[in-house]
Amino acid sequence: MAPYRLHSTLAGALGLALVLPLTLSGGESTAQAAPAATASNAARNSTDFQNLNGFMWFYNTYFGYKYKDIEKQLDSFKSRGIRVLGFFSPYSGDKRTCDGCSPIDFYNVSPQNGTMKDWKNLVAAAHRKGIKVVTYFVNIYLDEQSPYFQKAEKQYAAGDRTSREVSSFHWTENPGEPLPDLRMGPPSQSSWSWSPTAGAFYWKLWFGPGFDYNLAGNRAEVERIEKYWLDTGVDGFMWDVGTTDSRWKNAAVNLPTTYTSSDKWLTAERADASGAAENHQFGLTSWFNHGDSDTENDYSRIIDGTTDSNGLEKALNNVDIARSMGATTHTWSIWGDDPKTNLEPHKYPAYPDDDVMRVQEAALLAGSGMLYGSGMYDQYIHWDRTLRTNWDRVLQTVNANKALLPAASRDRVAAGDDPKVYAMRRTSEDGKQTALLVYNFNSTAQKVTVDLDGTGIDTSQTPKDLYKGGDASSIDGSEYTVSLPAYGFKILDVTDR
Repeated sequence: MAPYRLHSTLAGALGLALVLPLTLSGGESTAQAAPAATASNAARNSTDFQNLNGFMWFYNTYFGYKYKDIEKQLDSFKSRGIRVLGFFSPYSGDKRTCDGCSPIDFYNVSPQNGTMKDWKNLVAAAHRKGIKVVTYFVNIYLDEQSPYFQKAEKQYAAGDRTSREVSSFHWTENPGEPLPDLRMGPPSQSSWSWSPTAGAFYWKLWFGPGFDYNLAGNRAEVERIEKYWLDTGVDGFMWDVGTTDSRWKNAAVNLPTTYTSSDKWLTAERADASGAAENHQFGLTSWFNHGDSDTENDYSRIIDGTTDSNGLEKALNNVDIARSMGATTHTWSIWGDDPKTNLEPHKYPAYPDDDVMRVQEAALLAGSGMLYGSGMYDQYIHWDRTLRTNWDRVLQTVNANKALLPAASRDRVAAGDDPKVYAMRRTSEDGKQTALLVYNFNSTAQKVTVDLDGTGIDTSQTPKDLYKGGDASSIDGSEYTVSLPAYGFKILDVTDR
């Protein structure tokens, strides 16, 4: 689940997703014109983000988390299997609008989060511990409350047409002028808005003056903003809304990948697997495996009967396609209430048996190679201790085993006719480790028999249980049966012939 971008005042925007340049898709779709993905075409020379897992997203502005306090928890996060911290959003924003992503001051942090020094210290400390820092980031508009825009209004009124501030925005004294055509959002969120201070109209997108990428002044200011945050060490961006329009490409992918040298996680809010080939060609390095939904992912769909094991395989093929391109897909644990409401109050749990099902969710989604984690820290800290401990253990297991990382290849393993059981084989990028993962998505205990014939897995061995530790039951033939409780799973270290 990706952090939900829009406050309750924009509840209808989700229903307009299909008109946006990067559209949502069902989890069973695969990319257009993408190569068939198999164990043999896994990308080589994998990126940093293909060799880790475990995201934790913070709605820092809304909940007022202190960057200093998060820095103090870095060792704890790492020990729990978290390798990426995501922030919605790091700059100073209005918590009442878009839950904090609406930018008031791009060159500072929200006062409730601390200072810019605190932010830089946090990023540097995270990097020392091998933890990445990414952000949900708006580079398409500025909040109309921003002092930067208010200064531009006054300058325009005084006759200035060339200052940095004035040049950052699109002004007109003719409201009949065509609106800018590169807009990221539904038509209802784009308009000419009258400024009594400036005595002119400005182009408004979402909550304030839009960045019109057709204007040199707009492009120059976006470049300054992005360089400012890249200088703090940011490892990636999820851009607000997003498009694959070439006019946006420099800001979205070229600048972030060339200005600093670290591997970048680059995606857009509406980018998903249905457009994998287009996303890859544009330069994005990751996209949603299913779609930007707070209440649905590829695990919830098989649990609620929306799809079955065959549909799940089609969805997981999106992971393989991304890997073949040298990219990743991502998803988050579902939220516990309606995403169109405000962030508070949240109702937990989300699944009928959260303590078991969220752990299986992690074992499937992270175990399949998707970048996965908690879409909201506030939710995570309200899980009970048993759930957190077992969910953390899944991410610890994934990060400790190369056969479970996103860089590892994946193949389905036959597991009988039950549409709610599933198995797969993962093989590390270097070919030195193989894992067998088996799942029971039924609400009752099941014995699941997998067919190892043709998988390359040795049919005479004693596997290691990577999640629980110790030995699993011995394999003594091409058919291997494991007993799984309701919503149970096995993650086994196996050897090849």
